[in-house]
Amino acid sequence: MKLKPSTLFSLNASQPEESMLVDTWIRSAQDMNRIIAVYANGTAPRYAEIDSMTYLSNSKTYSSLMTILLDDLIVEETAASPRAPLDTLFFEPTLRFSVRLLQSNSRDEAGRLWPLRTGENANAVEQIVSTQWARFPYSVIVIPGAGSEVANVSLSPWGRERVRLGVLAYRSGKAPFLLVTGGFVHPSQTPYCEALEMKRYLMEIYAIPATAILLEPYARHTTTNLRNASREVFDYGIPSDKPMLVVSDEAQSTYIESAIFLDRTRKELGYLPVTLGKRLSPTELEAMPSVRSLYVDADDPLDP
Repeated sequence: MKLKPSTLFSLNASQPEESMLVDTWIRSAQDMNRIIAVYANGTAPRYAEIDSMTYLSNSKTYSSLMTILLDDLIVEETAASPRAPLDTLFFEPTLRFSVRLLQSNSRDEAGRLWPLRTGENANAVEQIVSTQWARFPYSVIVIPGAGSEVANVSLSPWGRERVRLGVLAYRSGKAPFLLVTGGFVHPSQTPYCEALEMKRYLMEIYAIPATAILLEPYARHTTTNLRNASREVFDYGIPSDKPMLVVSDEAQSTYIESAIFLDRTRKELGYLPVTLGKRLSPTELEAMPSVRSLYVDADDPLDP
């Protein structure tokens, strides 16, 4: 993959290629260091309540685990050659250690349910090709997830209400697809994915077919609900010149339009992943996807 044409590695389209390569490496090194700080040393991440390490960093058992994780970082085990030495690049031992830390802390959220295109989203992606977009004012109806703070509750009351509002918009013909977004977030280490539970609820309670539901199971915050929804628009060839319709409860919908949220988004992502349009109702808001959403945010290893 070439760095510049991919739009994944720089927010500045005019940045010289050499500068982009250097900046990308510096960010990658910083982000590996951040993984080690959080998931080996116990440094608090930005959202400690949901993203912290699983174990106590100062415990004897975890210290013992570190010894195991640090072992053989310059070799890679494969089925063909269980302990084959590699032509190891200088950064690869640190990269392997970072990945092992995420795995040992059960922080593999960024890779769960992958690949979506041929998995959970296969039916809807197939339907996209034959969709008559001119029949609809919006490309997708985005429903942000609302995680439960109560253990063993798969879908919160807020999530159910947002689904209901999304179904009303879908059945009124506003868009051909519902895009449910939200990851494995609340409470910390929950086994439930907000988007997956919303998809199941849509199918079981409202009889919405899988061909009309796009799943985005990685977003951990409202900021990335919008960013990741925009990513799927570009990834799946959905018309990006047609606005999305963001449907949520009135409180979240108002928050998305607030100066506080826009400022938070700029600080956390470095850009706005959508351009907000007109408000249709207290629970419905237009949003135009931005290609800048494709930028990889390695600051958050659980949802880059």
